[in-house]
Amino acid sequence: MTALFVRQPDKTMLPFDAAAAAIADADEDIDDLDQDGAAAEGGWQGSRLRSSFSRLIWRSSSPGNWASISWVRPLEIWVGAGGQSGHQLSTPVGRLDFLCVDRQAGALVVVELKRGRSSDKVVGQVARYIGYVGTHIAQPGQAVEGLIVAHDADDALRYAVAAFPGLRVMTYEIAFQLRSVAGPA
Repeated sequence: MTALFVRQPDKTMLPFDAAAAAIADADEDIDDLDQDGAAAEGGWQGSRLRSSFSRLIWRSSSPGNWASISWVRPLEIWVGAGGQSGHQLSTPVGRLDFLCVDRQAGALVVVELKRGRSSDKVVGQVARYIGYVGTHIAQPGQAVEGLIVAHDADDALRYAVAAFPGLRVMTYEIAFQLRSVAGPA
């Protein structure tokens, strides 16, 4: 049997784990459902939007993108002892959008991006990631926290997040500007 590998965004190769991929696919499906569990507008295109959103934040060719975001705490992308990146970190329990380190507090912070209005189901997803990171990545005594980034937060999400100390939700707005281009000189 041939071993399969997956190239990570930082160009490292990791063994492909079909079980983790299935969990990651299920997690992405959370984004593709509306409040009532029906397919949300966008379907697979919505997943592509989420991926584009992640790349916009991460984009290494524009280092100002990450630095220009007001995370309310000084976050930097976690880098493992083996050089693995905290961006799109594959684990046996799913793929984390970002695993970060709070430079002041020293805590590890799981950042989960959700396009559109997020369901309170994301709290279970983030709790699973926090549990894994606390067990397998964090140093003894190192805090592990979570941050859900969504376009909107309804009361169901707010109440679910309130039940977990160390878990926060932030909302985002996306704006772009058009600039006039001058004619040839």
